[in-house]
Amino acid sequence: MTEITNTTTVSGKKEAVMDFTELRREASILQKKGAPFMMASVVIWTLVAITRVLPVDLMTKNMYTFYCPGLLLPCVFLFSKIIGAHPFAKLKNPFNRLGFLCTMNQMLYLLIVMWAFNQKPDAMLMLFAMVFGAHLLPFSWAYNSKTYLVMALVDTFGSMIIAIFLPEVYVCIFMVICQIVMSVLLLTECKKLDRV
Repeated sequence: MTEITNTTTVSGKKEAVMDFTELRREASILQKKGAPFMMASVVIWTLVAITRVLPVDLMTKNMYTFYCPGLLLPCVFLFSKIIGAHPFAKLKNPFNRLGFLCTMNQMLYLLIVMWAFNQKPDAMLMLFAMVFGAHLLPFSWAYNSKTYLVMALVDTFGSMIIAIFLPEVYVCIFMVICQIVMSVLLLTECKKLDRV
């Protein structure tokens, strides 16, 4: 009787692991590992870079910077159509909900950026970039992606170091380059998934 119970338990664990792996794979394929969001962030960071070179005062630049992420969803829908992603499909899949939760987590971090808007306006852009980079880390697990892991660290530490030594527009240029590289790497990961 014990052998039968043990066999059933082991079999149940294998099925659970297979279901878990399959759910994660399904979310990764449907959402193209979040590539539309990273492609949209290229547009957003490009717009932020433009705001940083405008001939206006720092507070106005910071305000314009806050407006730029408002284009996120329209850009995500556009890029999803272009690459055939379905970022909002099958919301019953817990990995799809996890991706949404990880994205919403960034909203809490933005409170730090809002604080900097008034209290430390010259550091706001750096904090904005660091929050963006840091929020990518959980997606490395959700999508089983080394790209998210590496780029979360590169974005966060890179933007901080650049902000310390160079004018702030270079932070934006750095982020644009990082997001282009990340988009390409994610699409490459997705092609590998499609072949499996």
